[in-house]
Amino acid sequence: MVGPWPAAPYTFRALRKTFGSMWLRCDSCRRFAPLRLPPGYLDRDYRTVSFSCSVCGGVAEHTVTHPHTETGMDDYREDVREQPERHPKAHARILGADRQPGRASEFVPPADRHKFGRR
Repeated sequence: MVGPWPAAPYTFRALRKTFGSMWLRCDSCRRFAPLRLPPGYLDRDYRTVSFSCSVCGGVAEHTVTHPHTETGMDDYREDVREQPERHPKAHARILGADRQPGRASEFVPPADRHKFGRR
């Protein structure tokens, strides 16, 4: 008989238990990096967390497959930096410096942002 599932659903811990290693990929600058999460992030809902590229500041997609195993992604380069720093554009976005009053992203609940293409 199988015991209870050790991780809450929709968490990074559940993804790691199911798929193993995970990666972040940036389609703008065609780079990828292994996803290294601090222990506190393992129990977060992966559907509400967004990532940004430390090279170009664009949106980084979370993936459970190695980019070189996907068709058409063999030209992606691995970012091997140990401690990459946050891109200034992404840092400003996180702090809210680039927001203008009245933007729709301020009024859409976080749980519904994926429906409108916003992260």
